[in-house]
Amino acid sequence: MTRRLSIFTGAGISAESGVPTFRSGPDALWENHRVEDVCHIDTFERNYELVHRFYNARRTALAGVEPNLAHRAIADLQRTFPGRVRLMTTNVDDLHERAGSRDVRHIHGTLLEMLDLDSGQTRPLAYEEFDYAGTPGRYKPNVVFFGEAAPVYAELFERMDSLDGDDMVLVVGSSELVLPFCQLAWRGSLGRARILYVDPCADSPYGELRPQPYHRHYRMPATEALAENGELFDEIRAWLADSA
Repeated sequence: MTRRLSIFTGAGISAESGVPTFRSGPDALWENHRVEDVCHIDTFERNYELVHRFYNARRTALAGVEPNLAHRAIADLQRTFPGRVRLMTTNVDDLHERAGSRDVRHIHGTLLEMLDLDSGQTRPLAYEEFDYAGTPGRYKPNVVFFGEAAPVYAELFERMDSLDGDDMVLVVGSSELVLPFCQLAWRGSLGRARILYVDPCADSPYGELRPQPYHRHYRMPATEALAENGELFDEIRAWLADSA
């Protein structure tokens, strides 16, 4: 069979472009905002104004950041091996798209869309603030809130269960706390897929779990790990090029 690469990215890859993470570090958004106030479906209606102010700030901030080397390296792999490199991300920014990636599956939605709660339709936004006070109707940022179903999860789990020995899995910048991509891929492939985990944390997020659900942990930033002609980037390209 033809070899395939599945890439799953988290907040760490965009943090290197200056996008604040939600969970990790002193500047993480959840360190300064209560989840219950700005990202929970049960409190959304009563915190309508606060929620929109919070996401307006996240959206307008995107105009001041750019894709980094890691985003561009992933887009380059997709161009070089068309149809064989699949990308899913928990990030709600558009840095993968701006780097040149196509068919990016946003597991938790995107900042650049607003959901019309009355019609169920989405409307695209640029990087400006949404006029929540002057727009008739009720709108919600098209981002998955806590307490809300994530429609893309079914596709994610199906993909994990389809992995086998002809698959390589690259997990980049994920804390593995909300979605343990490495463990899901390991279980889904029965340990047959080659799983590579890129995150600068010194310790494995899987602690003493044995076996560790990956073949190698690259303890370095995404931009360093995916640098052109670097060890990891060369390994991925060679593995894909050696496809039957």
